[in-house]
Amino acid sequence: MSIKSSAKQLARTLLPEAVVETLRDVRYQVKTVRLSGLDFRLELPNRRVLEDTVLPGLANEPGVHTVLFVGCRWYTKIYAAIFKRQQYWTIEIDPEQAKFGSQNHHIIDSYLNLSRHVEPGTFDAIVINGVFGWGIDAPAETEVALYETLRALRPGGLVIVGYNNTPENHPSFLDHPSAALALFETVDFAPFGGNLYETPGDPGRHTFVVMRKPL
Repeated sequence: MSIKSSAKQLARTLLPEAVVETLRDVRYQVKTVRLSGLDFRLELPNRRVLEDTVLPGLANEPGVHTVLFVGCRWYTKIYAAIFKRQQYWTIEIDPEQAKFGSQNHHIIDSYLNLSRHVEPGTFDAIVINGVFGWGIDAPAETEVALYETLRALRPGGLVIVGYNNTPENHPSFLDHPSAALALFETVDFAPFGGNLYETPGDPGRHTFVVMRKPL
């Protein structure tokens, strides 16, 4: 029996089956995608859509030169490479995550305070993924975030919002009318063939919606 097989057998013997399953799931979800840079990727259905379709599609969108990505974690570090032809910005409230954001244009603050840091019309596109329902939850906070988005986008600028459509974690605008959301226009996004896309096979029913600030 090989050392690897022996280790697996020992784990099954000493650990409860639930723990073994959890470890197996973690190993499946995390994989190295750039060995030379020691960057990692979160292997989940919605992340595959975000990283393989949404972000590259946005990077190739005509007129998109300045991009803001909201929220930073270890698995977002590689996004700067996708936007190597754009001016790439990030914003994250936790200063410990700054090392995973933009090297040249990173803001340490809540997204609700974006207007303290940038001028109106600064961005051609903003990506807000996994934020509504996961930190910005209350209707009042959601309204502030959407108004901040409108202010920071240039006329015709795009915003891509990714959110879970589940009872536990979903944006307040799915339950309550949003005056700020009503100010955006829906716009077709070529990779989706429309403006809305629900990730197949995703347990959180993760959905992406593409909108723009009116011209």
